[in-house]
Amino acid sequence: MLAIERRREIMTILQDEKSVLVSDLSKKFDVTEETIRRDLEKLEREGLVKRSYGGAVLNENTSMDLPFDVREITNIEAKQKIAQKVSSFIEDGDTLMIDSSSTALQLAKYIKEKKNITVITNSLSMLLELNNAENIRTISTGGDLRSSSLSFVGYLSEKAIKSYYVDKAILSCKAINMNKGILESSEMEAYIKKAMVERAQKTFLLLDSTKFDIVSFVNITEFDNIHSIFTDKKLSPEWEQFCQDRNVNIIYS
Repeated sequence: MLAIERRREIMTILQDEKSVLVSDLSKKFDVTEETIRRDLEKLEREGLVKRSYGGAVLNENTSMDLPFDVREITNIEAKQKIAQKVSSFIEDGDTLMIDSSSTALQLAKYIKEKKNITVITNSLSMLLELNNAENIRTISTGGDLRSSSLSFVGYLSEKAIKSYYVDKAILSCKAINMNKGILESSEMEAYIKKAMVERAQKTFLLLDSTKFDIVSFVNITEFDNIHSIFTDKKLSPEWEQFCQDRNVNIIYS
């Protein structure tokens, strides 16, 4: 296993367990403890973890945005199930805005068989995934390429989005909170998502169960602007009542 692959696996473990021990990782990957310490040192320099005695903990700073290649493999099965469910709510002829989230990217493989679909996206990965889809017209927002998320952001991207009106906006977020709304870790990403919501008749929010009841850096929108939440595990009675009171559909994968 290459060092970069090992560090991605370490980040996946941290996403699930929040902390790791050097000794456990050494045994899991069959490498020396010194090798694991070097991995953790590099992840700490990137702002992803905080080293502690004998191991490390996940850096859950509200403004931290994990690299796309880490997010792409985190909770991958849940994201695939959510995306498959969402695809059943997309109809032939739909116009869509899709953000650069790793969950939304999973949707690409499920909509390739749809007919006469238009996708407007700020995601470089989405553009590449849909490149050979015969029945899908793909429009790039353009803008400044953000390497950590492989997304186009900034004035040009927002301007492009605001040129269109679509049937559905499909996006994810960093956190969802009853008191603070729908949240993102990056201001630039939040502005893009906000613009998509404003230009769509319906907004579908895709998120796995780890995103609930936490807080992130910047607000995207409020619950009144969300048509449906797609998630992988049954929500608490409090969340179900909260969404019902705001006419937000909850759809489980």
